[in-house]
Amino acid sequence: MNVSSTAMTVLNPAGQILYANPASESVLGIKLNDILSRTYNAPEWKNTSLDGGPWKAEDQPFNIVLETKKPVTDIRHAIEDSSGNKKYLSVNGSPVFNKQGELSFLVFLITDISENVLKQKALEYNESKYRTITELSLSMVYDMDIKTGENIWGGAIQEITGYTAEEFQKIGYEEWLCAIHPDDRETAAKLFLESSENHKKFSAEYRYQTKSGNYVYIEDNGIFLYDENNRSYRMFGAMINRTKQMEAGFALKESESRLVMALDAVKMGIWSWDIQTRKIYWSPQTYNIYGYSSEDFEISEEKFIELTYKEDLELIGKEIRTLMEDPTRSAYRLQNRIHHSDKKIHWIESRGNIIRDTSGKPIKLLGTVLDITEIKLSEEALRKSDERFETFYQFSTEAFLIFDANGLTAKDSNFAFQRLFGFELEDTPKLKIRNLLTTGSLRKIREKIGNHLTGSLEIVCKKKNGDLFPALVSIKRFLYKETNSIAYSIFDLSPLKEVEELRLINSEIRDKNRLIERQKLELEMAFENLKRTQDQLIQSEKLAALGQLIAGIAHEINNPIGAVKASNQNMLDWQKRYGLASQLYREAILAVAGPEQKIVKTILGNLDQPIEFYTGKEERLRKKRNKEVFVSYGFSPSLAEEFAENWVDLGIGEIDPSYLPLFQSHYIKVFLDYFSLEIQFRRNTRSIQLAVDRISKIMYALKNFSRFDVDGKKSRASIPDTIETVLTIYQNQLKRGINLIKKFDPVAPIECYPDDLLHVWTNLIYNSLQAMSFVGELEIAVKDCAEEILVSLKDSGPGIPKEIQSKIFEPFFTTKAPGEGSGLGLDIVNKIVKRHGGRIELSSVPGETTFFIYLPKNN
Repeated sequence: MNVSSTAMTVLNPAGQILYANPASESVLGIKLNDILSRTYNAPEWKNTSLDGGPWKAEDQPFNIVLETKKPVTDIRHAIEDSSGNKKYLSVNGSPVFNKQGELSFLVFLITDISENVLKQKALEYNESKYRTITELSLSMVYDMDIKTGENIWGGAIQEITGYTAEEFQKIGYEEWLCAIHPDDRETAAKLFLESSENHKKFSAEYRYQTKSGNYVYIEDNGIFLYDENNRSYRMFGAMINRTKQMEAGFALKESESRLVMALDAVKMGIWSWDIQTRKIYWSPQTYNIYGYSSEDFEISEEKFIELTYKEDLELIGKEIRTLMEDPTRSAYRLQNRIHHSDKKIHWIESRGNIIRDTSGKPIKLLGTVLDITEIKLSEEALRKSDERFETFYQFSTEAFLIFDANGLTAKDSNFAFQRLFGFELEDTPKLKIRNLLTTGSLRKIREKIGNHLTGSLEIVCKKKNGDLFPALVSIKRFLYKETNSIAYSIFDLSPLKEVEELRLINSEIRDKNRLIERQKLELEMAFENLKRTQDQLIQSEKLAALGQLIAGIAHEINNPIGAVKASNQNMLDWQKRYGLASQLYREAILAVAGPEQKIVKTILGNLDQPIEFYTGKEERLRKKRNKEVFVSYGFSPSLAEEFAENWVDLGIGEIDPSYLPLFQSHYIKVFLDYFSLEIQFRRNTRSIQLAVDRISKIMYALKNFSRFDVDGKKSRASIPDTIETVLTIYQNQLKRGINLIKKFDPVAPIECYPDDLLHVWTNLIYNSLQAMSFVGELEIAVKDCAEEILVSLKDSGPGIPKEIQSKIFEPFFTTKAPGEGSGLGLDIVNKIVKRHGGRIELSSVPGETTFFIYLPKNN
């Protein structure tokens, strides 16, 4: 027997829901516990009329039955289910009276007519968007007083029985029972009795005599109510005419060969599964639906599982288990995906019926399968079209503001407008167009509206906080919610202006790059001249030191120049990719839900933070941690590893668990690509600026290697930030073979000379890298030591011999080969530290060299 597809609810006169049958969950789209916790008019239902308008109290079946004490039939309206989807319902209701004749309960039978309503709306959309659907409910409801045998009837009485509603109200229990076919009467009466005694709902099938004397096949579903003595005193249910289905069933049994031909004509396959032998039968058409021939392979349970889309297997298994375990069910209907032989995913609709033995044990499943791929594609296209139509307004990147026909009262605004102008949705009714524009822009708007002109205007808009921004506005009169309205479409031109500024900045960077190239050539020429005369100057110790200094400076300047060239090339590559990536990003951000949009916005906001660079060991550790987070959230190991690597490559820290819902989006790769480009832009512009600053610093050191400008002013800076700046410059050398360990305590910024400190870290870090031949371990620590900040740099190089440790801070002293160092680096470092009122110390043994720099917090 089929399980009832009709929701049944019982309410008290106060509107509280006392009972809801299991079918209510699927019909209403809400969990049974949530249904029972609500009242009839609870705002959570989000009731509306079929056309989307308010559902007036006088039109609601509960109020009608409560006031008239009479049944109602086919009252239609719409609700939203727990997922926010709109469902269209048909309601039949009837009052239930106690022994004193007072109203005790109200019983309602609710049918989900969403599919029919939506199809009808789609067909009649151009003609009338909100036309009422033709009557679809075919149920006849009844409410019987068991003691008196009196029945109250409602619903499709005449359609099923041929009697008018007035005639059939005279039919009591005895007359009703007598109208059941003699061959079915005893079985039906026994079923009613057993259901009453066992406190179970009933579902009966029998033949019923109509007014014309003919019999129709009835499906009767209902329940009993019980008094304080646990005796049933009321029986109510719904009768559905199943004549056509039954006759079709008989016809099927009588003409199996014709059915097979018909199934073949409509490309429908048949199947069966012997539960005991585990054997599966497929008709040739079923094989064709899957894209195979019965000669290619013999279908088995393993092959069926292999051909079924993995994510749908659980649903199919659950449905079959429920069908087999629930003796009240006899059939199921499922839509799922399969792996077709053409290597594409196809959709099928399967219908199955279960056959049980005399003891009720399932012995066989059989049914039909139909390829509905084209239907699914059409439905998906229609759904996407409807979603685009419904969501374009709210999720468009353009700001929309709608006024009444006179332009005086704001009626609605979308999320883009609220975000752009800084208002909340509840502020909309208070908005005035004159407060959103400059005086000149308001004059342009009024002229355009007054002259009924079309096209766009470039104007200046004003945000809630008073900030001005350029915008492109289009104005259109249209019918909005059945009233004449004026819509303003506002497009923020600020990003376009910023892109133009970016082009100018890029041009300036190229000019600076050319200037640096010329300076490099000049230095190289000077270096060559010095090399040619070095033999003569070597007799003079000071001139020899000067030659070494020039050689060291030429070597030093190559690194920032290379960084500028590399960053400039990266910027040119970035410019080629950014246009397409930003377009895909704008389309993707519209396609995802609000929570995912907020996650994207949060990540973009965090990109302004300093970008982290990891050593090989740190990178592997970060990837491992991120992978564990993704796996714990339910991602497959391979996908978790891919996302973990992508996130570490971005260089913005470990993955925040709150970001994980975004990675389930179909557009995650678009977002990751866009994040990567945003980071690349910030990283390269910073690298260029740092390289230019470093060259300036080198020139500064060359000019002032023996003394420093005592007139310079201090500024407040973070010591860890200055170290991170230098690590950024040396990121390529660090990644190559250095295991970098950072132990930075949280320390407050101090008054210092940040540019001079950059030179300190640059010299010490590069000396360590050279000492280790760019392979080894470098540990940098920042500690809070009461009145001082201690910075220590420890490398795993060969160490500094004890006999020369006291000389390393002397000017022109170096252990490097001629041309590789000037001998001034540590002398300059020492003077910078002393200028800060600090001190520098050295500890060195083979395999471990550490410089300790103490900087006072208050000097």
